[in-house]
Amino acid sequence: MKKIKVAIIGYGNRGMIYGSFIQERMDQFQVVAVVEFIKDKLAKAKNDFNLNDNQLYQDADAFFKDKLKVDLLIVSSMDKYHYLQTVTALNQNMNVLLEKPIALTLNECNTIADLAKQKKKYVVVCHVLRYSSFYCKIKELIENGRVGEVVHINQAENVGYWHQAHSYVRGNWRKKEETGPMILAKCSHDLDILYWLINKPCVRLSSFGSLKHFKKENQPKGAASRCFDCIKKEDCPFNCYNFYLKDGREWARQLVGDDLSDENIKVFLKTSDYGKCVYECDNDVVDHQVVNMEFEGNVTASLSMEAFSRYCYREIHVYGTKGDITGDFEKRIITLNDYINGQEVIDLNEITDDFSGHGGGDKVMFFEFVDLLVNKRKAKNLTLIEDSIMSHVMAFASEKSRLNKGEVVEIEQKNKMA
Repeated sequence: MKKIKVAIIGYGNRGMIYGSFIQERMDQFQVVAVVEFIKDKLAKAKNDFNLNDNQLYQDADAFFKDKLKVDLLIVSSMDKYHYLQTVTALNQNMNVLLEKPIALTLNECNTIADLAKQKKKYVVVCHVLRYSSFYCKIKELIENGRVGEVVHINQAENVGYWHQAHSYVRGNWRKKEETGPMILAKCSHDLDILYWLINKPCVRLSSFGSLKHFKKENQPKGAASRCFDCIKKEDCPFNCYNFYLKDGREWARQLVGDDLSDENIKVFLKTSDYGKCVYECDNDVVDHQVVNMEFEGNVTASLSMEAFSRYCYREIHVYGTKGDITGDFEKRIITLNDYINGQEVIDLNEITDDFSGHGGGDKVMFFEFVDLLVNKRKAKNLTLIEDSIMSHVMAFASEKSRLNKGEVVEIEQKNKMA
């Protein structure tokens, strides 16, 4: 069997996840290049795929300049690079697995979609929640008429106070000019899920939200600029040492590599942005936001994104004319309340044992895309870019509304459906 020639741009957390899937089936893939500017991660890629030095690149420009034959390019770089890297890949006749967000403006998103169509190449956006057993089961219940006609859906994205501090205050996604607004960077998943479950285009929405807490004016009196020097750290929930040396040790792996010794983590925190006080960082993305949406057919939905939760989890409530559904993504429990026949509790732990990355969605998505490339067989849930555009239309409209004090934003007809 002819192997699929794969290249990866960005060998951080997401790139390594897709790399692990490739390693499971090395008889099916040939990794021809990895692009990663951090040398330790590039060295790991070299070892993972038995690459030679001329297959390793520290910048994408050098990779594209070599014009390698690539069947599948995985773009898991930082958000601001997605547009140029994907356009360049399409112009070199590569199919692309693209991490969300697609790009940082709607025009760039549409340009990628148009170019993919012109080049007759596939771009699959990693809206991985569609592939999880949790949301697939809810979709199945809706399609089978178990709640009648859907009237309203509440979706909650509980980011977690520690995740907010790690990624959106101290981390790579803290500034919207680098990664886009947080409603796009974090919640395009959730907007996509609402669009997918309702199965109708969004016609208008409004949004409120702000950066309320993580700013200088809320810093405790006497606090230091870095946790290491701070006399308040033992009473602060955002104490980086308390997090990365305890419950967040695996999150530290993203920062320091495989050496998770206390000393190695402490050395890193003393000098990096991840050791800064959360009230003295240069972050500007929101820490809470709500979006209210109306879809065709008078169906409504609401999305709540909150930094201030103990745990990082999603929950959903679907309201229908014959029943309603509640679900907790992390507990993997779905409850169907049939107005006539009573309650049915669905424990996904009894149905499947694959709850790896995004409830198993990462792996399903990846291999459904591979099946499309090899067998030209498109799975029902596969998120080609023309279907993923709507979530981004909704995200950009949400940010426009938020910046304009919650004004209602109409979704233009040309952007309603891909």
